[in-house]
Amino acid sequence: MNEITTTLNDFLVSTKSTAALILNGKGKLITSLNLDYGDSIATMSAAILSMSEKFLIDLEKGSLKQLYLKSAEGVIVGNKISGSNFIVAFSKEGSNLALLMRSTEEVSAELSKNSLLK
Repeated sequence: MNEITTTLNDFLVSTKSTAALILNGKGKLITSLNLDYGDSIATMSAAILSMSEKFLIDLEKGSLKQLYLKSAEGVIVGNKISGSNFIVAFSKEGSNLALLMRSTEEVSAELSKNSLLK
């Protein structure tokens, strides 16, 4: 687990994201950084990700790879790691969105090699 947390922390530093979490498809929190109520956020994120996945499947658009949400306060990017595991990153509005989306995809690929997240 330490390796996962280190990878997540390096991701936060490199993208200047404010917080991040990793969850499984059932909404169980695997780890989080800089989040209060990580368990609740993981559960809500799983619901959003699950509904989005079903939406894409029903429209025959393939499976969910990445999800982007924008609010007045910032952005949230969710990316599939492997199986049903996801990483969700939170960033302020002024951040470089393209860097965040690409970096989230890259860290997902790195995390997918970890035996705990396969």
